Amino acid sequence: MRQALRALTSVSKRAKHVCLVILAQAGCLAVGLWMQHRFVVSTTQTEAMEQAWVELDESAQRIVAHLGDAPLSFSDVETLDVVRLRRLAASAASQVAGVCIVDGNWTVVFEEPSAATEGGPGITIGTHLPWTAEPGQTDDAVQFSRGAFAGPGGTQLAVAHTLKNVNGYLVVYCPRAAIEDRTAAVLSSRPAIGGLTWLWTSVLLSISTYMVLARFYDDAERERARVTADGLQQRQKLLRTRDAVIFGLAKLADSRDPETGEHLERISVYSTMLATVLRNHPKYAPQVTPAFVRLIGISAALHDIGKVGIEDRILLKPGPLTADERTRIQEHSSMGGKCLREIEQRLGSSNFLQMAREIAFAHHERWDGAGYPRGIRGEAIPLAARIVSIVDVYDALSSRRVYKGPRKHEECVAIIRQAAGTQFDPDLVAVWLGLEGRFRDIARRYANDTPPRPQAEPTPVVAQEVEYGAEKECLLVAAGADDE
Repeated sequence: MRQALRALTSVSKRAKHVCLVILAQAGCLAVGLWMQHRFVVSTTQTEAMEQAWVELDESAQRIVAHLGDAPLSFSDVETLDVVRLRRLAASAASQVAGVCIVDGNWTVVFEEPSAATEGGPGITIGTHLPWTAEPGQTDDAVQFSRGAFAGPGGTQLAVAHTLKNVNGYLVVYCPRAAIEDRTAAVLSSRPAIGGLTWLWTSVLLSISTYMVLARFYDDAERERARVTADGLQQRQKLLRTRDAVIFGLAKLADSRDPETGEHLERISVYSTMLATVLRNHPKYAPQVTPAFVRLIGISAALHDIGKVGIEDRILLKPGPLTADERTRIQEHSSMGGKCLREIEQRLGSSNFLQMAREIAFAHHERWDGAGYPRGIRGEAIPLAARIVSIVDVYDALSSRRVYKGPRKHEECVAIIRQAAGTQFDPDLVAVWLGLEGRFRDIARRYANDTPPRPQAEPTPVVAQEVEYGAEKECLLVAAGADDE
């Protein structure tokens, strides 16, 4: 389920990224097409204006050629062949709207609309023509000049040619609005063409982008999966190395007492089994996570690491312990906890070191507060330590020690049941009682068959057991003795 959710999240992120890239490309394409459209419109209008001036100039040249080199005065304009001028203007260009003649002061002395434009602009003879030359054009000493003037019909594009033998100009003109209308008509299909171009190009870009990004994401996903797998493999190797080193150190400390047999292996299996079952218990499920179950097996192996600081004469003593010796052996909890705390301070906090430290410190604490080294009680004792407390006592009771032989499984169960609520967490004991058969099987599998060492002075079994470590309190309850 978790893998499916991760895959779904990955696909969702990929789709989101692809959509963002496609939208960005479509936006850039739209801006590019808009800029192209504006350039085409501007260029087309400029070319249309240029073409209009060329046609107007050709018309003016034809009329000037028709007038010839004969002297002409403004009094003669009434005798001009109007029909011929109109034909000459119309034959040169269909855009010509009219022809007029102005004197040197740009006063209209003759005006004739072209047959191509009905009515013409309506320039009145005798009025001043408001001529505006195009940039770079001059009004005198040239044969012609391009410009425009404002007439009753709107702005007129015009060409002015100098007349021979008279101080005046021949002006041929056409409406600028007509040129713009024709240009707009030509460009009217441009938006639709641009839209189709944008749509088609966007589709092609989307397909190509998806293919490229899909290939990229697949390669990146494979690389990430490979790196993740390598990282997990390295992490597993490090964890296995860590666990092996830790277990080896714990085993080295435990090997000082050869009669304990495979004590650490049993403690690790017992702790893991009990923690696994607690995952389904409503009271303990919030604390007992999968990580908790994984950690407690290896952390429990360090519960008696502090015994490396206990002298052999006390640790391996077959007879009863004196009060001072008992106090000294109880110091192994504090010694182990402090050692692990110093390691944690050097390496930094970690779940493993924290759990191991809690177990080492508190696995001899009692539910009723009569334990050591701190005398804490109830749920103030860390859960991992409460778990190890039960399994450690069971292992001590059911296996051979230097000072005693193994007890029967039924006796061990009865002792632990009787200590529920005093030495042990009663709820944990209730859960453990449902597993006691599986604990018996594990105890048989890891049974220690090494015969006990000869004792110099035989001592009653209960008296010896009362003096030693983890099971002392339980055995006192079973034997009815007083804890000194």
